Amino acid sequence: MKAAATGGPDQPTDRASAIARRVERLMAREAARSGGRPPAYRELAERINRLAGRDVISRDTIRNLHLGLNQKGQASNPTVETLDWLGRGFGISAGASYFLDDSKAAVVDEQLEQLEKIGELRQALGNDGVVSLVQRASTLSNGSLRVLLALADNLRQVEEHAAGREEGPAGRT
Repeated sequence: MKAAATGGPDQPTDRASAIARRVERLMAREAARSGGRPPAYRELAERINRLAGRDVISRDTIRNLHLGLNQKGQASNPTVETLDWLGRGFGISAGASYFLDDSKAAVVDEQLEQLEKIGELRQALGNDGVVSLVQRASTLSNGSLRVLLALADNLRQVEEHAAGREEGPAGRT
């Protein structure tokens, strides 16, 4: 059930679950950016406290929010200030509204996905061959672009197949 005023969950357990899911998504995104390892609760708390210039959150609080439960096993019920700082610790300027408002979270999640795509594009553009191909492809018709994409897919499969054969049993190439 959604609260009319905020667009977020209105029951404490629903709210705690929504916060936990969003913390999980942020942790997973950060793990993907840093080679597969999410930040430890302690590292995240230290980062947030440095940003705040004072102690505003503990690793236990972050763990509880991530799990959706407090230390008594009840639904966590953080303050708006805690959620604001948690959001800022992940680079989310929307702060608490990201965790409490479904529509705001959807907008922020979409922005994060776009940033990830831009990051992937920037990495690809670091390759001069990719830049040259993009420059040439930019003048092609839609039909020719589809052919080029199909060719790229086929070449990837050929290279993956060849790499698999090279890594095969000894004596096999």
